Amino acid sequence: MILFRNCAVLLIIGSICSFFYGVGHLQIEVEPNACRMTYMFGEPMFARVRFTANKQYANYGLYYYYEGFRKPLDPRKERMTGAPVIFVPGNAGSYKQVRSLASVALRKAREHTDGIHLDYYTVDFDEELSAFYGGYMYQQQSFLKHCIRTILSIYKGKASSIVLIGHSMGGKLAQSMLTDPEMSQYINTIISISTPIDQPVLNLDVILNQFYVETQDKLRSTRTATQPTVKTNLCQSQHQKSPSEQSMDSQDLSAVLDNVLLISTGGGNRDLLVSAGLTTSIFNDIHAMTSSIPRVNLSCDHLSAVWCLQFMQVINRFLFSIALLREDRTVVFSSNKQRNLQSALAHFVKPRRRPQGILSIPSHSNWHEERHLVINKFFAKGLKAHHYELIGLEREERFKKVAIEALNVESDDNWLFGCAAKQHNESGHYYCHKATPLMHLVQRVPNAEHTPRSIALLDLHNLRKTYEHWTHVLVRLPPSGQRSGYNLDIYDQTERTLDIRMPRWYSFRPRQAVNETLQGTLHYRLRISELVEPYQALQVFVEPLKCLHENYRVTARVCVPWAAGFERFQTLTAPDPAPGLYVNVPTLMPRQYNTTENPVLLDLYLDPVCRYRISYAYSHTVALSRLVHEFTSWLPAHLVCVLLIVLKHQINKFQPMGSFKSLKPYIGYLQYTSLYVVTGCRLLKKLLLNMPLVPDPEPLDYSINISIIIQSTAIGLSILASFSIWLSLSFYGNAIYRLAQRLTRLSASGSNIMVSIMTHLPITYGILTIGVALCTCSGVGLLLAFIFYFLMLSNAYKDDLEDYFWQKAADLLKRATGSDKPKETYEPATSTTETDSCDDDDEDEDEQQREHTHSHRLKRDADDDKTPKPAEPEPCLGLHNFPFHITLLLLLLMQLLLNVPASLAWLRSRRHGTNLADPAIHSSIVVLASLSLLLQLRAPQKFFGYTFMSIVLYLGAGIVLLYCQAAIFRLNFVIASVFALLAMHQYVCSVWRRFIQSD
Repeated sequence: MILFRNCAVLLIIGSICSFFYGVGHLQIEVEPNACRMTYMFGEPMFARVRFTANKQYANYGLYYYYEGFRKPLDPRKERMTGAPVIFVPGNAGSYKQVRSLASVALRKAREHTDGIHLDYYTVDFDEELSAFYGGYMYQQQSFLKHCIRTILSIYKGKASSIVLIGHSMGGKLAQSMLTDPEMSQYINTIISISTPIDQPVLNLDVILNQFYVETQDKLRSTRTATQPTVKTNLCQSQHQKSPSEQSMDSQDLSAVLDNVLLISTGGGNRDLLVSAGLTTSIFNDIHAMTSSIPRVNLSCDHLSAVWCLQFMQVINRFLFSIALLREDRTVVFSSNKQRNLQSALAHFVKPRRRPQGILSIPSHSNWHEERHLVINKFFAKGLKAHHYELIGLEREERFKKVAIEALNVESDDNWLFGCAAKQHNESGHYYCHKATPLMHLVQRVPNAEHTPRSIALLDLHNLRKTYEHWTHVLVRLPPSGQRSGYNLDIYDQTERTLDIRMPRWYSFRPRQAVNETLQGTLHYRLRISELVEPYQALQVFVEPLKCLHENYRVTARVCVPWAAGFERFQTLTAPDPAPGLYVNVPTLMPRQYNTTENPVLLDLYLDPVCRYRISYAYSHTVALSRLVHEFTSWLPAHLVCVLLIVLKHQINKFQPMGSFKSLKPYIGYLQYTSLYVVTGCRLLKKLLLNMPLVPDPEPLDYSINISIIIQSTAIGLSILASFSIWLSLSFYGNAIYRLAQRLTRLSASGSNIMVSIMTHLPITYGILTIGVALCTCSGVGLLLAFIFYFLMLSNAYKDDLEDYFWQKAADLLKRATGSDKPKETYEPATSTTETDSCDDDDEDEDEQQREHTHSHRLKRDADDDKTPKPAEPEPCLGLHNFPFHITLLLLLLMQLLLNVPASLAWLRSRRHGTNLADPAIHSSIVVLASLSLLLQLRAPQKFFGYTFMSIVLYLGAGIVLLYCQAAIFRLNFVIASVFALLAMHQYVCSVWRRFIQSD
């Protein structure tokens, strides 16, 4: 048992250290910000659009963006001819964030030959914290509907549809417009930027949860939802093809709202506020991370996503591509969903090549046939004319794959073809008279700050089967004044495809995949199985062993087979002190998904100038940082769980009054038994899933390692909190008392009277705090309750501490003076008798002495039985049971912290005189009323029924882990239930005791 306890303690300490190590390395994967700033060429101007709803929503507004004109502009009085776009800001977002998007659109409109232009509108939501308080969402939703109606009225029926662009929570608002049939018919496309679409980052209140649930339920009935299955594999093609795109290839639009194009985007590993897995939706047509969007290929943080020039240009290029010019010179968006989808794929997923016909090539051009398997050919000074390289398709059976890279070619250059070669009669060399372009097989791979690499991976056998008359692949190098050429690598696919398994978390040594690559190797593919959870991280080391020159570049492409749109590129360049690549997945794999058949793919595009060693290892640093990033939101639930387990151990423990143990309020916190709840809930969850009458637990099928680390961290935080309150009670009680006086604006005498009244008549405590909560908000009432509760405990602790030290001082004084030294009531009548083995006469005397001593002992024992035993020490009851009340104080603090967002919303609403719903007012009233009753009853008292209460608290801890890790708002009801049960138990037992005594 001792060994088990020591192991559990070490596990908790190690988990706590791991968690805070992850906090310290939270930005290990964060790339440097490579976004270019968007600059305006004219002064940004915002013309307010006034309409009748402005009276109802005085703090909201609708603005039209324009630049350069000093004269005020009123869109309602002007003839607006552009296609309307509405920008919807998100949590604490400003309407001025539209500047970058609109400025790029204005610049592009001036350069457009057909006169196509966009009209950008932006909504002002007063920078409300909509991600933390759901009451804002319904108000903003209603105002956005008024904005759409107003903008449509400006165009007088000429604008058939609009485009919504939402950033952060604005994207969720834009999506919610589809739940209104009146609004959805006017929406053409919705683009969400770094938006938690299907579930919030922090589900803090029941109103926010209700908004998400209502939106999801209504969209399920009006729009097709696409979810990955066990057969989904998005890595089979050269770009990730979303499930919605796959279904649209084979069937027509069926659901009512399938004609609306939904595009979601995420910022990547720079966005520490909204994780990548939250930015996609089951209702999307396309999802793309900025790191994989063509011509962007970088990661954006949460704020730079609305001003990153590369990203803004892509969005506007797409909008211009779906805009049409009417005969009356007005611009509208195309209503052809298929056309818009193909355009979105070309801009956000993979550039679309213009259809190219068969190319005719003169035979007298510069031709060369390459017969080697591996070659790196380049022209240092460039080329004055086109250079043609023929690569034969007829190879040995095992050499079926070929990787070709063209150096320094533009994205619009056609350099890869297939053809049937002929032999020249005079020169004897081979040439192609006609060639078919193969540019749809070419990938533009990011190359850090340099020009993207153009690489094609071809299957020679498939080409021969598909085009039986072809004999060669043709590489055409265009004329250029800079270094140009190509790299060729023909290889056996089995030698370049490595199947590796994700190392276990307890594996520390790197494992070698390739000892040394061949010179000229261009491509390797790693198939990674058992990489299934977002917190897992694989570090792949690509170490150059010997290079022909110092500078090299290696690009890695990560493809997750079940997650559409999460294709990711990473680049290594020389010199690099840590040549490592990190591989992870954004979302949990579907249930029963086989990662051996459908593994995560890592394509390595190597620089052929080097030979490399490729190895891999479990990255504990990245794994811990991702665990902190993805699962810190579970911490409130685990902390409440730990407090309930601590309360379970404290509820029937009563320390003797005046002892040193009675002054240690942290008793019960130094425990490890709360870890049992984690394993117990795993088993209980499987049972609950088979019970139809019981609500299903949260579908969080993650590794138990995550729960153990978070639970251990919660244990550490609970210990830290208890010691902090102990120190505050011991040393800073007067300082907090003075701070409370300033906050409540009470005088010293008034505050003393108030605390005294509440201590001796605690029912007034409940009346005051509940009244304050009803008149203001629950957070203010809870704050007042916490302050007075702390002051009451501080006074009680101060009195007990003084009594303890006075008693110890008195005991020391008595010992020093000797006044408490017990008097000798008996002198043992024993004599020292010398015995001699030779003297037989002394044996009788010894026998008499022993009889005398025995009779004396019997007499002394009889006297001791007549002496009264000391009374049992008085137990610590009421406020003197500090461990019990410290735990209640921490639960009250948790309830207060959970209501901070709603309290901030209430403070902001006072400026505009609006009334907002308080999502936790009922649970807060229950907590305050129960706490006042507990204080009135001088709880805890020595009653019966504590075993039953311990079982209830243990079940409550399990409920917290099963139902409250993601749905944090449910903790309000759990905490309120705990307070109510404790108060009910104490009240029923006290009534029963009085009834028994009266009988």
